Amino acid sequence: MPTAALLLILLFYAAAAWPDKAPLSAIVSETNTAPYAIFNAANELQAGLSKDIIDELGLRTNRTVQYINLPRARVEPWLIEGRAEIACFLNPDWVNEPDKLLWSTALFSTRQLLVRRRESEPITAIQHLAGKRVGTTRGFTYPELEQVFQSGDVIRDDAHSLESNLLRLKQGRLDVVMTVDLSYHFFVKTLDDQSFSADPLWSKAPTVYCGLSRHNPENAQLLYDTLQQITASGFIQQRLAFYMGRPLEH
Repeated sequence: MPTAALLLILLFYAAAAWPDKAPLSAIVSETNTAPYAIFNAANELQAGLSKDIIDELGLRTNRTVQYINLPRARVEPWLIEGRAEIACFLNPDWVNEPDKLLWSTALFSTRQLLVRRRESEPITAIQHLAGKRVGTTRGFTYPELEQVFQSGDVIRDDAHSLESNLLRLKQGRLDVVMTVDLSYHFFVKTLDDQSFSADPLWSKAPTVYCGLSRHNPENAQLLYDTLQQITASGFIQQRLAFYMGRPLEH
């Protein structure tokens, strides 16, 4: 067989065996508060925990990353349809059809907080929210409060960002803001704003995962396995400690 023909055959089989090296399509919505996602003035993803994790995933799978900024309501359909491969900081309880996604190993648990003005009374039970206006993030699901939101006993008031909600809280337009511990502590550390106090939600701290599209099972399994390695390596805990401004516990 001529050398050129043999070379073409070898190249064909190498290409067939080579895993998908197209850019890794990852959804990171600007509705994810800092430090989960940090966007610049042009709405481009600049930094944050999501970028840290997915950049590391791309590095370990030898793929560049294409970041997609979508409203929260469009994340699940895009993953199911295979228009994107991954979105992180999700939970099966927060999506409509969890069985249609492949879920990574647990990344970490995140404590939900009820932020109030410092001079107001602590909120330690659901009855303390009766009649109050609660600042929430557009497109996010709050299973613990869904029933009282639907009944109208507690008023849900959506905004685009945590910063917007905290500003409205400071102005007296909201009574409470719902957020998570990492975002709140990052906000306090970054801006040194002492206007607020935060009470932990009485429910168990939810665990967050990455949701993976099942559209390409081979790629999904590789991403799942690699995320498991990243989590086991302590990489995520190191980044969490960095954003919380705390020394890493050994």
